[in-house]
Amino acid sequence: MRLGIRVLFGFFLITGLAAFFVLRVFMAEVKPSVREVMEDMMVDTANILAELASDDLATGHMATGRFAEHVRSYARRPIDVQIWGLAKQSLDFRVYVTDIRGTVLFDSGNVATGQDYSRWRDVARTLRGEYGARATREVQHDDRSSVMYVAAPITQGGKTIGVLTVAKPVATIQAFIDRAERKIFLSGVLLLVLSLAIGVAVTLWVVWSILQAAPLCPGRRARRPAGCAANTGRAG
Repeated sequence: MRLGIRVLFGFFLITGLAAFFVLRVFMAEVKPSVREVMEDMMVDTANILAELASDDLATGHMATGRFAEHVRSYARRPIDVQIWGLAKQSLDFRVYVTDIRGTVLFDSGNVATGQDYSRWRDVARTLRGEYGARATREVQHDDRSSVMYVAAPITQGGKTIGVLTVAKPVATIQAFIDRAERKIFLSGVLLLVLSLAIGVAVTLWVVWSILQAAPLCPGRRARRPAGCAANTGRAG
């Protein structure tokens, strides 16, 4: 039975290691993949809102114009929906607008109006004509407190006159990340169990086949069957 144990161990070791590394890769890719999709959608949102905000910014009515009014109304809208089985009961976008100097003229979160945001990566890069985005932790060393910021230039007559940034906490999509990781983990455990079952079956079949194929050679006192070589201790 030692042969069977060795075969089973080898089979399970190879399959188990393969399943472990595949599972590890999938688990490691879930969070960045979800964030990449989230950032892609935020780019579209920021550019649409930048177009809608351009008239109010150009006329100097950024904080009191219709754009600001609509954004505030958005933040007050009640919502209770199910997204693939997960509840969403809040609207989480924060929107702020800066002028060409980086001064915040409007902030839907009412926390940064009047402040200088010219050094923040999202604003600074956008004002330079580059893609502006950043992820900032609200609580140091706590990745779950990260907030993603994606900016777009506000233009008028082909000239940049300001920056609009859309912000969204990563925690709002954490439930989707947790569910995906849980499903991958359970699938990996199931794969290992199935691998073990298949390994046992293959091992039993291999051992049985070897025992059936090998001739039975009893000790010296028993009659030696055909196919068993005699051990006489003499040459020739």
